[in-house]
Amino acid sequence: MTMGRTFILGWVCRFKKLSLIVTLMVLMGGLFMAHPCRAETELSLETCIKQAIRYNNSLRSFESERRAVAMEVKQAVAPFYPSLTFGTTFIRRDEEDFPRSDSADFNLRATYSLFKGGGDWSTLSAKKHAYRASTYNLQEETLNVVATVQENYYALLSLENRLSVLAKSVEAAALHEKLAARRVKAGLAPLSDSLRAKVDLSNARVDLIRAKRDVKTLKHALAVLMGRSLLEPFKLKREPLTVVAGKESLVDLFGVAKKNRPILKSYHEQVLELRWREKSVRAEYFPTLDAYVTAGQSGEYYLPERDYWQVGVELSYPLFSGFSTRYAAANVRAQLEAKQWALREKILQVQKEIADAYEQLKADEKVIEASETLLKSALENMKVAKRRYEVGVGSIVELTDARVAATDAAIGLENAKLTVWGDEIELEKATGWLVPKIQAVRSERDEAKSKP
Repeated sequence: MTMGRTFILGWVCRFKKLSLIVTLMVLMGGLFMAHPCRAETELSLETCIKQAIRYNNSLRSFESERRAVAMEVKQAVAPFYPSLTFGTTFIRRDEEDFPRSDSADFNLRATYSLFKGGGDWSTLSAKKHAYRASTYNLQEETLNVVATVQENYYALLSLENRLSVLAKSVEAAALHEKLAARRVKAGLAPLSDSLRAKVDLSNARVDLIRAKRDVKTLKHALAVLMGRSLLEPFKLKREPLTVVAGKESLVDLFGVAKKNRPILKSYHEQVLELRWREKSVRAEYFPTLDAYVTAGQSGEYYLPERDYWQVGVELSYPLFSGFSTRYAAANVRAQLEAKQWALREKILQVQKEIADAYEQLKADEKVIEASETLLKSALENMKVAKRRYEVGVGSIVELTDARVAATDAAIGLENAKLTVWGDEIELEKATGWLVPKIQAVRSERDEAKSKP
């Protein structure tokens, strides 16, 4: 019996030691995983834009595609240089009534193209325009990313303002709940008033919780745009957006878009690329003229014993190729016409984007004034409703409705401001207003990379 107790006590002690070790490991792991000492980094809008231009994964993909097109340009330069080839042949001949003979040949041949109907030059020009088009496509994608960063940035600032509004709304609902409870306890109001006030307080708290969730979701979206880890906390520096593009006239904005909008320049470069591609295809109608020089050694029995050299000119003229050149030229010509019509359509679409954003901005600026007036009236109405309920004239329904109306008016004002900011951002994107700023950031980044 004593041995049994000793055995059980020994296992209990071991279990306690094991539990203590596991607990310590969990606590230490929590310390390493939680990062309690990591402070939030304050980011300005300019910093967010710079990080997005540098680390956004979509932009990195476009940059890789542009580098691929740049290699195609270098590849198109290759035909302008002479080609140098080394060749060797071995022949064994065995014929009836003749002894078997072996022969070997080693040669080095240099060839230079004198004329190809301008096909090489046309191909090189087409590749250069394709590279410029890829550059403008990268700028257009950068413009979209920067605009999205701005939208999320100001949406977060607006949502933080909304959080303060909802926090005040929760405080007001809590005061109303206490007021209703006191009146019910004093016998001046029915129990339903207290229940209604509690429901109103719960609804206000739910709205606040949802707003906090939306803040985290927007922060995650902004972090992804900047190529930033979601585990790195940050907060935004409060920078109100100044309306700049919206102050210009519609005609001036059309001029800015014609000058700056990358997608229009990309379509134009694609048209020029197809024109040069058509010339490259039509070059196959012309003869080709090549010059060559060959030097080598030849001999029997695997041992070259005679040196030789050759100099010549080769002229080749295509007589018939099954109309392939004709159909290829017609194909490129059809693509060229389609791209020209697409360019005209894109110009009209850009003008429509500018006009829509411009008119929307002018209308939404008036909404801000109306929303400010509405908020003042709603706050005054809530004060009146509270006093009426305190003296027993008003009802709890009137008080809770007044609180909800004041909250909605405050949120409506924040939404109106956010809408105006969004209109300005859309106008800047449609006109390419931010392209010079984006180019400056890229130049600064490239200079930083080039420094040792």
